[in-house]
Amino acid sequence: MTYEYTLVLSLLGFLIAYYIWHTKTNKKQLVCIHGKECNKVIESEHSEHFGAENSVLGMIYYVVIIITSLVAIFYPALLNFSLFTIGFLILTGAAAVFSIYLVFVQALVIKHFCEYCFASTAIVIVIFLILLI
Repeated sequence: MTYEYTLVLSLLGFLIAYYIWHTKTNKKQLVCIHGKECNKVIESEHSEHFGAENSVLGMIYYVVIIITSLVAIFYPALLNFSLFTIGFLILTGAAAVFSIYLVFVQALVIKHFCEYCFASTAIVIVIFLILLI
């Protein structure tokens, strides 16, 4: 059942990352639940890493997790292949660390917050914890 949870969470995470990307690309304002500071985060100089927008990196990450979860669900014999399981755990762990780093950037550098970014961070961390347990 673990991979069903990661599948659902990654689909939700993809939708959040897509919404951020779509809004920014079309030069619209994010509809923030609390305040109007989301756009200050997604339009900051810290909204890109490794040569790509963070939302695009998020979408790529979530697609990889969706595919990996589907593989794990439909081909459970691969779970016996330790490289598959360890690789999945390393990927989600690295994403969790990067997401936490981005939260610190929001808090300490940008000094504005994006609740969609926080939601994505929470999803990334929960996916990692599900796989860790």
